[in-house]
Amino acid sequence: MNNDITGPVDKVTNVLVDLGPRIIMAGSVVLGTSDNISIDVAESTEEELEKLKTAHEIRLVKMPGEGGENEKEKKTTP
Repeated sequence: MNNDITGPVDKVTNVLVDLGPRIIMAGSVVLGTSDNISIDVAESTEEELEKLKTAHEIRLVKMPGEGGENEKEKKTTP
């Protein structure tokens, strides 16, 4: 009998996670520091949130198709 699985994994939604002080980098270049960084997590488990809070390094990756300052605005004609 496998005791590892006890039922469905409970998800936590829309939670603000304080990550504390961090070094801010882009690639391997240090851009600065922050006294505190907080992020909004749309969906996660309690275990994943704990891993996020204690992680030494966290990578933020822009997803393809997501808008941003560097993306050209799409113009439509009437």
